[in-house]
Amino acid sequence: MNHSGFDPTCFDDALRQRHAAAVAYVSARTQAQLRSRLAASAIAPRHVVRHRLAWAAATACAALFALVVGLKLRPQPTPAPSPATVVVDDSQGDAANTAYASLDENPDLYLWLASSDAVALASE
Repeated sequence: MNHSGFDPTCFDDALRQRHAAAVAYVSARTQAQLRSRLAASAIAPRHVVRHRLAWAAATACAALFALVVGLKLRPQPTPAPSPATVVVDDSQGDAANTAYASLDENPDLYLWLASSDAVALASE
């Protein structure tokens, strides 16, 4: 028994007894109506079956569309060039690398960028 004086098992037993008593007093006519209504509700109407098929077809089309879009958006692999045809022109690359390297070696540029002179020059 709980602290509040409520016992769930006694409550459940009492409800079961009342239900059994109520079922015993239901007339045969009412029981027949309930059985026929239960049987009628178990059979799905035709429009419900058609709607289910329509929803299934729509879902399948949406999934197929999503798959096609996903495959189109996937990056395509590029074939690797053969080693005999690869020609590297590194003359421009060295000049660019040395330009970036000189920026890294000269911190005065960054100090100038942070100064008010750079802000005034940029606003002109």
